[in-house]
Amino acid sequence: MSIPVTTRLDESVVTAVDSAVAAGLAPNRGSVIATAVNEWLARHSEDSIAMSYQNRYGQPDPDHDQLVEAISRFATAACLAHDER
Repeated sequence: MSIPVTTRLDESVVTAVDSAVAAGLAPNRGSVIATAVNEWLARHSEDSIAMSYQNRYGQPDPDHDQLVEAISRFATAACLAHDER
């Protein structure tokens, strides 16, 4: 069962969708929009997001680790210097 959903799109987007339909790439506007929404949901599902984080942060980044270490040293030194005053 499908549910009608009202939305607003820029005129240029509707023109592009209509061109795709006229070219026979899709049977109607609704199918183009439904396909786009389904693709967006697939890319932004919880599993996709988790995989994206795993790919990005799964491997150590030496530059990042060095930066965090340098910031930690600076923050510690600043705190100690503040306490000595």
